Amino acid sequence: MKNHFCFKRLFTVLLLVLSVLCALSGCHGPQYKEDEKEELEKHGEALMQAWLDVHLENSKVLSSEADIYMYPSGPHYLTDFVAGTFSDGGNVRDYLINTKTNAVYLVSDASLLSDVCLDYAFEIMELEGLRDACRVSSSAAAMWLPDRGNSYAGREKTNQGTWMPGELALSLEEAAEEAGNGGQIKILESFVRSPEGREPIEFSAAIQVPEEVDLEKFDMSYWVKQQEEKGIVFQNIYLSDTFENVSTYSGRTSYERYSFRTIKDPDIRIFMKDAYWVEKNGKDGIELVEGKENDLSDLSFVKTENGYLVTFPDYDHIFDFSIYAEEGSEFLKHEYHSHEDREAYLSPGSSIGGDKYFEMDLYWKEAGEDGYLLTDENGMRKLFFGGEELIPRD
Repeated sequence: MKNHFCFKRLFTVLLLVLSVLCALSGCHGPQYKEDEKEELEKHGEALMQAWLDVHLENSKVLSSEADIYMYPSGPHYLTDFVAGTFSDGGNVRDYLINTKTNAVYLVSDASLLSDVCLDYAFEIMELEGLRDACRVSSSAAAMWLPDRGNSYAGREKTNQGTWMPGELALSLEEAAEEAGNGGQIKILESFVRSPEGREPIEFSAAIQVPEEVDLEKFDMSYWVKQQEEKGIVFQNIYLSDTFENVSTYSGRTSYERYSFRTIKDPDIRIFMKDAYWVEKNGKDGIELVEGKENDLSDLSFVKTENGYLVTFPDYDHIFDFSIYAEEGSEFLKHEYHSHEDREAYLSPGSSIGGDKYFEMDLYWKEAGEDGYLLTDENGMRKLFFGGEELIPRD
């Protein structure tokens, strides 16, 4: 036993030493030499100064810093970009330059680009005729800059603006002096609608649409096609109506469809997830990650001595539903306490930590034409997955 204990201690010490050696050797640090970084910065500075000599006479580069892509707690890599500042008259301005393509980016107004891209997005998605019936929030646009850790630099300048091609930024400034926003919008519309002459633009927004829109058509292949043909990367798009929603994120597209179902005993209606799927665009093309359709026959409300036991086998919490009741319903005469057995929907072979049961008081909330909705104490809809006993509270 003593030898076994000593071996475990020795093994632990060896692991610790190995981790330290790995850190010292650069496993989680810079994957480049300092002279490589300095050479990149000098190269970027020279390229930027050459650009300034052509486009902004008497302007000088003031600083240059290699752009470094850092994995969280991991290795650091040099990218093709150099960032810095330059003088423009009495002002100090930021710049970003791609040392491989010589493309220069300056900070410009982000709101105008977002507005123009939003108009174009409605056109692309064939929603122009329904524009007044849609509700938009959180719309944003930025240049998608390549060779930068598969990310883009647009949001790093959110407070001041967003990166735009240098020549475009200067044209917008000149147009603003001559014709105000109207001149700028005209230039941006031409820029956004000419994908062959620019880098891709990333656009994000949440748009609530009328129920007549078929959201299931906005699958992964649809968004890939728009990027290829229109030069727009639809990232973090969320489209929704009363019964459907589709979203794009991290190279994936997910879809969910809901419907109202009538339950006779108890006399309620449930708002239930009927189907969902997730697709991703990977190295081998578009593939279905997962997708299922729900069967209402899996759901049951069983009378117990205390109330109703909701059973619904859904080990992965893929499907959920909420409960509605209309005026005159017997079920509406009480508010309820939920006694949820976590083991009831536990995946086979897995275990739980902490309390076996969840306890929660539930309340009715007016829901307009849909009657009344069963909610938690904060007024948020209560989602059911199965394995809960609903006990009347008087």
